[in-house]
Amino acid sequence: MKFLLKIAVLALLGDRAFAGLLNIFTADTDFDAAQLMDSLFGALANGTKVILNGGSTGNPLSVDITFWCGNRNNPNLVQTMVNDSSMASKISKSKPLVFIIHGWLDNRSRNWIKDMTADYLKYFDTNVCVVDWGNLAIFGYYMAFQHTFTVAKYVSEFITSVSSSGIALKDITLVGHSMGAQIAGNAGSALGGQLGAIYGLDPASPLFKMPFDIGTSKRLDKSDAKYVQMIITSRCFWGVCVADGHENFYPNYGMVPQPNCAIPLFSNAEVAEPITCSHVHAYTLFRLALNPKNVYTGNTCPTCLLGLLGQKSKMGVYSSRVAGDYYLLTGITSPYTI
Repeated sequence: MKFLLKIAVLALLGDRAFAGLLNIFTADTDFDAAQLMDSLFGALANGTKVILNGGSTGNPLSVDITFWCGNRNNPNLVQTMVNDSSMASKISKSKPLVFIIHGWLDNRSRNWIKDMTADYLKYFDTNVCVVDWGNLAIFGYYMAFQHTFTVAKYVSEFITSVSSSGIALKDITLVGHSMGAQIAGNAGSALGGQLGAIYGLDPASPLFKMPFDIGTSKRLDKSDAKYVQMIITSRCFWGVCVADGHENFYPNYGMVPQPNCAIPLFSNAEVAEPITCSHVHAYTLFRLALNPKNVYTGNTCPTCLLGLLGQKSKMGVYSSRVAGDYYLLTGITSPYTI
């Protein structure tokens, strides 16, 4: 009953809300009032489709799941199709490739995705493809959960077409938030665990691991890529209680609320609701960690965070990739380093 109540309450808020409470009417945030209303009414409207036709949008997958790709030479991402005849002009086969996959009620237009794309291109000479499954994400949680498996299969097909153009699977990285992390895991599984890396940013727990575990074949785990890192920021709420990547990072022990979300009034809080704020804080920390000047060092000894004991590793892309569970503390204001 508690699980169902939690889903019902959070579903009303959505995986979307607004920035700090005092920024609710600031249009350049990802969580302003207008976006909240768009998500709410979009999900309600699509609820009718569930009743009428089982949740199908009636569109082909190429409409409901799109890929937007570019690199430093072409920083304005352009739509790229499966087996695209002009793929060579959109994705350079001489560079690695990073996919960014959003979660429930999200889409490629969010500022966090634009910021992460820009920072990847700033700090790395790489291709970036954003997976936009927004048409299938703006449903009630259960139907969106069902859609993740369709999205994962289509993502794996796109990756196969990219790989055939000359980019090896080992040079491909998936970065997914929430349901997007689970999509990344299932896509990686479909590709035999041969992808170079997957970064799961607070992987969604409801229906994947709560109230029971659906199994590693249907959710992200360390078998889905050569290296899997998870960052847990809303432990046992939106995020999983126990992560099972190669390296698992627990900022502030993964607990709710994260320090910047405890009093979510200002722009240091991504959302004016502590649980969802903590959930999305994972992608903020990961993005900031793309900058080598922002160092978030985890320690395998949860009681030795400020000491010399325990094994250490950097959270994010500069990790030492030594398997283990890592704990770290973060600050209240950006860039949240201590």
